[in-house]
Amino acid sequence: MKAKLWLGMLAVAGLCAASGAAHAENNNCDAGGATPYGLKPQAGDVVEPRHLSLTRAFAGTGKLSVNFCNADVRLVNRPDAQRMELTVQMDGSDGSHNIADYVKSFSVQPNGGQVEMKFSKAAHARVTLTLPMKRGEDFEFSLGRGDLDFVAGNSAGERQINVGMGSVKMLVGDAPYGSMQVNIGMGSLHDHRPGESDGHFVVSKEYQAKGDGSLQINVGMGSMEIRQD
Repeated sequence: MKAKLWLGMLAVAGLCAASGAAHAENNNCDAGGATPYGLKPQAGDVVEPRHLSLTRAFAGTGKLSVNFCNADVRLVNRPDAQRMELTVQMDGSDGSHNIADYVKSFSVQPNGGQVEMKFSKAAHARVTLTLPMKRGEDFEFSLGRGDLDFVAGNSAGERQINVGMGSVKMLVGDAPYGSMQVNIGMGSLHDHRPGESDGHFVVSKEYQAKGDGSLQINVGMGSMEIRQD
């Protein structure tokens, strides 16, 4: 019986690790350095060697896929916004590469798009992504390695958050989901809300609330904290 339980736990850990890392196309965070992908700035963009600021019209509906590697990310829901704002600060260096060299894809329209940035560990990238998360949006965010600070607020829509290796800190407001699934392959869950409990090692937990849409958070290896506003 114990052997079967152990094998089952290992299977769940493997699935969570795969979900946290493999969903991102840039999941191999150790592969090489920067490549000059050739970001095409628009009017109002700020593109400096160590600082990047991009703003695009975005209604908070449609399919949006965001992938990062080797970054500390702050993800903020702003439900009344009509645009997506992305800022990146590079505190380290990787030879002669500028920050735009890490942008593999940045294509955002009002009803969706794709963002992919693959930083090196030496870049020490800090990212802030602010956008509306509304009913009708299909949002998938993947972070191969790094820490994520997620300000969920009263967000909505179908949202999937994948972190291969790192930590997730989620600040919730008034029921930012109808249902939430948390999967941690190897690590810990600390839910600081009244009446909730923690989990350790392999964690798979479901929550129900009165919000709108679903929220799935997968952490391959690391930790997650949930706090109330």
